[in-house]
Amino acid sequence: MILTLIGIHNNSFSQELISIKNASACNSAIEISTLTKFGPTSPPKEIKSKSNQNLFERAQYPTWYKFKIEKDGILLFDIIPIEQKDNYDFILYKIESANYCSDISNGKLEPIVSNMERNDPAIYGMTGLSVTGIPESYSKGVEVVKGDQYILVLNNMYKGKGHTLVFKYLENFIVSGTLYSVEPNEPIKADVFWTNLRTKETGSSISSGKDGAFKLKVSVNTEAHRFPEYLLWGYIDEYYIADTIIASKDIPNLEKHPFNLKLYKLKKGNNNFLPKILFEPNDKQFTPESMRDLERILRLLQLDSNLEIILEGHSNGFYPSTEVDKNLSEGRAEVVKKWLVENGIEATRLSIRGFGSEKMLFPMAQDEYEESMNRRVEIFISKI
Repeated sequence: MILTLIGIHNNSFSQELISIKNASACNSAIEISTLTKFGPTSPPKEIKSKSNQNLFERAQYPTWYKFKIEKDGILLFDIIPIEQKDNYDFILYKIESANYCSDISNGKLEPIVSNMERNDPAIYGMTGLSVTGIPESYSKGVEVVKGDQYILVLNNMYKGKGHTLVFKYLENFIVSGTLYSVEPNEPIKADVFWTNLRTKETGSSISSGKDGAFKLKVSVNTEAHRFPEYLLWGYIDEYYIADTIIASKDIPNLEKHPFNLKLYKLKKGNNNFLPKILFEPNDKQFTPESMRDLERILRLLQLDSNLEIILEGHSNGFYPSTEVDKNLSEGRAEVVKKWLVENGIEATRLSIRGFGSEKMLFPMAQDEYEESMNRRVEIFISKI
């Protein structure tokens, strides 16, 4: 979201501004397309008091827009102020009759969404509709049907500059499958989730039946230039997360291909199915490829607040292990612990120990792969 903002914000000053001074009332709303960006605009016109043309309690600078829905799915949008300190509020109405303006002014037409949150400098004053209504200055996206029409009214609380509107659609699909426990190999009732790996938002979830079967409605942006990856994952207490990564461009074909997600029962001590966090040579920096595994461990600890783990660090060296090897292995375990703590896990749930090069998986490593497997932190369960 911030990357989109920076690109638009920096271009705002080099483009000719679209005048919105005549759009301060419902009956003069500007008709816009939800398939293209609108803006940047000129500053909105001031209306000094609350009236039928301005619905906001602190009536200042309203702008009215009218648009038609082009796709079935979830409607999202960003309101991006040119001046980051400008505070934009908005109200969204679905048009139900030809007299929608009078219905709005006399209170007969209720808003679908209204957002009066304070300006958030951390996201450059942006507001709008997001998948889950996060961050706080956003509201949750609205399910829409192609052909329906809406009225959007904005209000800038201060005398500032204009704004840009960016619309997005999430299309709905059904992803199905079955959850299994590995030992014994049988269907299991568990929860299934759909998470955008780019934004970290979990957009939908459902519980499977006793037979493990699930059908989950997911909302995905399938535009050609937006290919985020998604995580379809299952979880139940005292089991490790089962997941699979899916690109949005592949979603339209998924309804024909059910997923089988296998859940492993956790036990105290070593669990061979838990990931190993790998590190760069002679360094305490984990590899970029290990980030997804770190996020899985983080999610597991977030879901089960009773779980406690031991982080065992290892190095690739010579036997017997040297003091340098032991310090390096402990440092690697400490780096993983620090990352988990920084992401909200209590330090008391995390223990560390380092073995240097005493427990190399490949004592006579022949290639980079075998050496990389020696440079690791392993996860052991100390409390379930």
